[in-house]
Amino acid sequence: MIYVRSRRSIVTLGASSLFCALVFTLLAIGATQLKEGWVAAIALGAGALGAWVVAAWAGIQVLAWPANRLGLFRDRMVVVQRRHEMRALWDNMESVTLSDPGSWPKVRVTDRLTIGLRNEPSFDFKPAHFGLEPAACRDAILRLRDDTGLRSRLPEFDSIRDLTVSPIVAGELIKPGL
Repeated sequence: MIYVRSRRSIVTLGASSLFCALVFTLLAIGATQLKEGWVAAIALGAGALGAWVVAAWAGIQVLAWPANRLGLFRDRMVVVQRRHEMRALWDNMESVTLSDPGSWPKVRVTDRLTIGLRNEPSFDFKPAHFGLEPAACRDAILRLRDDTGLRSRLPEFDSIRDLTVSPIVAGELIKPGL
């Protein structure tokens, strides 16, 4: 799946800078043991300090990154908030709004995006939890809903759960007792 946000590059940068920081620190300590090695120790120590700063910055970036994910696919949109996954087919979307559903006739704009679905209950989420601006997120979803040519450039949805066959669960016939 391709999600709007990914931590992969920050994690890679943080891990490589942490590795460099440890190596440079060990080399700087080893250089101090040599006679006349203080010049090399200063240079290696400066490199280690820079690598520690980059590693700390990457760690802060990973902790500040939104935990939620928003997936945009050719036939549907997937919203994952912690362990809760919501899906909406583009063809089933009736409304995408930032207004509070219960505020009619006085419309009140909120920071929650509400997606009304045909024959299914609507759901809402805060785009800010995904690192997105609410109005821009609403506009992007409306544009994708209405433009099939634009959606054709998105990847296809493929989930392991969709490929596995769920067992048929059937209960016993229950006669209501009076």
